[in-house]
Amino acid sequence: MNIRKLLESHKEIDDRINLGLEEIAQLRALAERVTQRFTFLGSTGSGNSDRVGNYAVKIADLELRIDREIDGLVELRERIMNVVSALGDSTERLIIERRYIMHESAEEIGEKLGYSSRHVTRILRKAITKLEALYPDKEDIA
Repeated sequence: MNIRKLLESHKEIDDRINLGLEEIAQLRALAERVTQRFTFLGSTGSGNSDRVGNYAVKIADLELRIDREIDGLVELRERIMNVVSALGDSTERLIIERRYIMHESAEEIGEKLGYSSRHVTRILRKAITKLEALYPDKEDIA
């Protein structure tokens, strides 16, 4: 895995986690509606209890998947932080962390640090080039 892919994979995992959490919220809302209807109608054998059970199983499966994704994200973050710590320039480290860990745009980073977005982009490019030179072997960062 090269440096760019390593850095970009953090956002991909983070997005999958957030998508899973949204899906859980939707399933819980559906299960709650079915449960309310089931409670209102009483136990009529209409299959509502099966639907609630199905939602519960889906929610539990998603929660397990998200837990695994979070564990992977934590490990990836540690790897990224170890790689980025090799940069001697604290501004480069900070900008890489804000961009690839906090997922801020160049504009947001520039605004917070008092740089133009173009300057932030130049610093990012320079920092990634340095990291690629420091870690030319893919196994060093894997």
